[in-house]
Amino acid sequence: MLIRFRDISDVPIADFCVVGAGPAGIALALALADFGHSVLLVESGEETPTLSTRELTWAELRNKQTHAPSEIASCRAFGGTSWWWGGRCVPFDQVDFEHRPFAPGTEWPLSYNEMTGWYSKAAEFLNCGTGTFEKEPGDWAQPGQISISIRELERWTPDTNLQRTYLKRVRESQAITLLLGATLTDIHLDKESGQVREISLADRNKATKASVRVCILACGGLETTRIMLLLKRKYSTILPSADAVLGKFYMGHISGKIADVVFSEPELIDEFDFFTENGHFARRRFTLSKETLKRQELLNIAFWTDNPPFHDASHGSGILSAVWLMLATPCIGRRLVSEGVRVSHVGPGPYTIKSHLINIVRSPTSVLSSAMLLLHERYLSSPRKPGFLVRNKGGRYALHYHAEQLPTKNSYVTLSDELDPLGVPRLAIDFNYSELDARSVVRAHRILDQFLRSSRAGYLAYRAAQEELVTRVMEQASDGYHQLGTTRMGRDPASGIVDENCKVHGTRNLFLLSGSVFPSSGQANPTFLIVALAFRLASHLAAASNTLAARSVHAAV
Repeated sequence: MLIRFRDISDVPIADFCVVGAGPAGIALALALADFGHSVLLVESGEETPTLSTRELTWAELRNKQTHAPSEIASCRAFGGTSWWWGGRCVPFDQVDFEHRPFAPGTEWPLSYNEMTGWYSKAAEFLNCGTGTFEKEPGDWAQPGQISISIRELERWTPDTNLQRTYLKRVRESQAITLLLGATLTDIHLDKESGQVREISLADRNKATKASVRVCILACGGLETTRIMLLLKRKYSTILPSADAVLGKFYMGHISGKIADVVFSEPELIDEFDFFTENGHFARRRFTLSKETLKRQELLNIAFWTDNPPFHDASHGSGILSAVWLMLATPCIGRRLVSEGVRVSHVGPGPYTIKSHLINIVRSPTSVLSSAMLLLHERYLSSPRKPGFLVRNKGGRYALHYHAEQLPTKNSYVTLSDELDPLGVPRLAIDFNYSELDARSVVRAHRILDQFLRSSRAGYLAYRAAQEELVTRVMEQASDGYHQLGTTRMGRDPASGIVDENCKVHGTRNLFLLSGSVFPSSGQANPTFLIVALAFRLASHLAAASNTLAARSVHAAV
């Protein structure tokens, strides 16, 4: 059932109140409904993004070079940030959950095996194929020294926008009430028990309080953290240790290109292009084994072959220049890709439009035929191809890296003095990388280069002198889309905001479900693991529902 905040006087009560209808909230609501529970799914936005709700996401950026504008990194609408999502599905690796002395603060209070059991459910929900992310050929290895793998896959969903996939199902569910246009502005706790009694909801015309039995915040990493910072301000005795953890350790990923991979045999690129498996696209990557990462004391990282930067006309490719011109034209580019992707491909100015036009004019027939094929594969075929790779006879391709970022206290979010239109303090974001992140990336490149050369598969051609590589990595370092770590998971209140079951320490019926609970960022995009965590949480909540309900009734008496 779908209702709108502006049309109701009383908010219905359900077994569970899930705040946020992005991938995490939708998955959790559907799973709880399948367990036979009623769910109130609260969404700040409407069926589609609007300018008024977009304005609510604005935050102060203290380092604009490293963090994307929050209004294009977050989305308030049914489907959440899947409106901007590229569809890449990647699980976390075993090493991400283990103790690593050289990566302090990254250990999870749950194990890798506790999460892998939910991968098949996450894959089914995201429609990315199976929950298995490996495919032969096996490891390319130098026994006892270096192990490089190309068996690990990233999978892609053809249904990137979950609004199209799940709105009808949620709206027609007898167990789920979808409340649109209601923004959470406050949470009210019993100071002695830590029981959530009510939440405050508002739009620009009215505000009200709603009773809840169990409340789960699935508002995205930044918004979930903002609500928790407000809660800490009100209830310092319930969250006594939060000052040391809450809002701190803000992570994303460090990514970019500092080298090209040159294959000794050009046909080796066939291993690294997109391919279909049972109707779903996948792609191989270079990854380092757990043993190599630990032995070399490296942060987790993955590499994949890519096109050269679109905006640099020196690539000489007519089709890449044509794609760049389309993306650089906002009214066209915004229809083709999300704004964040568009901005990253358009690149920094000043732009050399004349050089791009020369590239196109040199081979107009080839550009036209390639453009028609690209448009068909990317937008008209089923499944839609998630990207493209322009082949070349020399076997030389850009090498993209996507690597882990260490949690540090000098990367954080806090409340600012400015209020949003609903009277809630906005966030101030100070997102920073450390030189350790960049040095790990450079060392991983050297190990990959060593392996390629010794195996005679090829080599890396760097785009800068060795002594400049760390600087180049830091210059490219930017994220803000993967909002991790600011309400981290820990075994006790001194090390985390939530426990291994996502329950907020010091409370009885408040849970957090977003990337902000991740203690480490790994090499993987977070969406797949967030959805897997949603199914795990649903199972836990369903099993604990009688206890939670009894506590709620007792607190209300």
